[in-house]
Amino acid sequence: MKLIGISPRFAGLCAITAMMAGSSLSAAETGKAELTGIKGSVKVDGQAAFVGEAIKTGQKIETGAGAQANLYLADNGPTVVILPDSSISFDELSVDKSGSEPVITTKINLKVGTVAGYVKKTSSQSSYIVKGSTVTAVIRSSEYQVTDNGVVAVWSGCVTVSYRGASYEVCGGQMFDPAAASVVANTMILPAGMPSAIQQSANVKVTAVIPTRPQPVASPVKAGN
Repeated sequence: MKLIGISPRFAGLCAITAMMAGSSLSAAETGKAELTGIKGSVKVDGQAAFVGEAIKTGQKIETGAGAQANLYLADNGPTVVILPDSSISFDELSVDKSGSEPVITTKINLKVGTVAGYVKKTSSQSSYIVKGSTVTAVIRSSEYQVTDNGVVAVWSGCVTVSYRGASYEVCGGQMFDPAAASVVANTMILPAGMPSAIQQSANVKVTAVIPTRPQPVASPVKAGN
């Protein structure tokens, strides 16, 4: 059998191509998620949480009755608020700045309860998705709240809601009501810790200082007026 030789120039081109492909694949970096405020019982993977704790993808964050957790996500948010009796995890937090515009991917798995957040404007290639057991919300620059029963409230920006095979556009001042399977006026109260709530009331306390783990002591998060 005749062997076909490979020229050094061709081999060099292949090596450069492989290096460029590897660089492209590794360009995306893991995004940041950090607990910045805690009220009541908050756990990460079953352990008592503390302010300043870094949250990794896949870790489960749980809030007890009357509890709340505030998180800072930097490029992937920047704000997420987990309301009482809730459980979430981040399926993906990534930031790719290798192109002309950053591509930011955020995927939140809402297992139980309610999660709210503020999403700043990102590139058209970026995505921010909250997926619950009955509803999926694709969120653009927005202040939003998603509950596992399908209720999606929006205070600013717009959210595309998928519910039982149908799609709904929900924008500022509106909410999706799963009982009526329609978009109605937003009657929800903006959670403390959200940017608009902070602007509306100087009495809103966002970050509760908790000195140590495993038995943190938090100041209450006051509700906005």
